[in-house]
Amino acid sequence: MNCFCTGQEVALLNLIWTLNLYLTGTIAEFWINMYDIERITKIIEDIERYFKDLDYLNIKSKEDLKDRKNFYSLSMILFSITNRTIDLGDEIVSANKLGMPSTYKDIFRLLCRNNIISRDLERKLSTLVFYRNLLSHEYYDLSEKDVFDVFIRISAVKEFLEIVKTLLRKNK
Repeated sequence: MNCFCTGQEVALLNLIWTLNLYLTGTIAEFWINMYDIERITKIIEDIERYFKDLDYLNIKSKEDLKDRKNFYSLSMILFSITNRTIDLGDEIVSANKLGMPSTYKDIFRLLCRNNIISRDLERKLSTLVFYRNLLSHEYYDLSEKDVFDVFIRISAVKEFLEIVKTLLRKNK
């Protein structure tokens, strides 16, 4: 989360936080107000648009990826979905002050450790991070099988989206 605050703003936020703790005994209601709803909404819209693009490609098997247009299109869409999923997870981690992730996988570990996502979903999303790194750094070594494997696994993002949407609805 990019937050540049003056000393006075930080002091005011700390005062509000302290008062909230004193009055309610909980920080949950306070932190929901710290979500950047506009940014989160944009990220969710991007991910949903990428899933529509994915449907448009109409990939059914890894043989469909022998067509290089399909291969590169699918690779880019999967990369984009995964990047925006990382952004979304980072927003939730930052807004809830869950810790400071040092890697992309740490984002999902923190969400799991704080009972926002299940251990199973953490593993699925962490696997997508692994593939995202392959897509971005070792693109030349990827096969149709690798890209199709990511394609099969990308549905975990939809599960994460539903969790985030539920979290936002609960805390309005």
